[in-house]
Amino acid sequence: MAQNQYLLTNLLSENDEQVITSIMQHIQKDDRRPSIQQIAKENYISTTYIVKMCKRLGFDGYSELYYSLSRQLEHPETGNDGTVSSALKNLIDNYDPQQIDRFCQMLYRSRKQKMFTSGEGFSDLIVSYMVQRLSICGFLAYNHVHFFDFMLFQEDIGNDTAEQEPSIMFVVSQSGEAEPVVNDVRHARQNGYKIVLFTKRDDSTLARLSDITFVLDSAKQTLVGGIPNLFFGHVILAFEELIALYFYKRSSGELSESPLG
Repeated sequence: MAQNQYLLTNLLSENDEQVITSIMQHIQKDDRRPSIQQIAKENYISTTYIVKMCKRLGFDGYSELYYSLSRQLEHPETGNDGTVSSALKNLIDNYDPQQIDRFCQMLYRSRKQKMFTSGEGFSDLIVSYMVQRLSICGFLAYNHVHFFDFMLFQEDIGNDTAEQEPSIMFVVSQSGEAEPVVNDVRHARQNGYKIVLFTKRDDSTLARLSDITFVLDSAKQTLVGGIPNLFFGHVILAFEELIALYFYKRSSGELSESPLG
C-alpha cells in the first residue's frame, strides 16, 4: 500500500495535506524531528490548527502523528518509487502495469464526478463494499441505483445528461454474463462512462464491454456455490491495493487531468 494513503484522502483540506507532506519531507531527509512550532511556521498556520488536525485524524497529538508517519516510511508496503506491492501482482491474473496506471488515471480524472457500481448476488455485496471505501475516501459513489433509472430520472427533472461529464462504473461479476449487470453496463457505455470490471473470465460479454478488466481466480466455469470461493475476498483485497496505489500516485504528482483514454 502507499506510504501515506490513509491520510492523503479527498477528505483532507489543502492545509492538512501540506502539514503531513511537510512532516514526511523532514523524515525522508533524516532531519532531526521538527517541533510542532517549526511545522506550523513552515505552513503559515497555528500550532492549535495542527493539534486539532491530529485529533481529527485519530491521533492523541503531534508526536503520535509524527511517529506513525516515521513507521510507515521505515516499513513501506509499497516501494518509495511507487512500485506495486507483490500482493497486487499475485491477486490479478492478467496483471499489467499499464492497465494499473490507467486505472489510477481514470480514478483521478473522475474524482469529482458521480461513480456507479453494478453487481448481482454476492457481487452486489462486494460493490457495496467498494462504495463504502470510495465514499470514505471522498468520492461520490453510488450503489443500488440502476444506471438506466438514474438517467431517466435526470431527463424527467429536466437535467441535460449530455452536460454531465461521465466517469466510471465499477462492476463485479464472476461469470461476466449477469443480464441485469450487462444492461447497466451497456447503458453506461452509451452515456460515455468507462467500465472497470472484476471477473473470473476474460472471454465474457462484460469483459468485451469493459475498458479495464481485472481477472482474478481465472476460470472458464464459475459455480457460485463452490466452497471455498475466494473470488469475492480477492476482489476486495485487489480493490484495496488499487486504491492505495492511487493515493500514492496522487501524492507523488504522477496523475494529471488528461482525458480518460
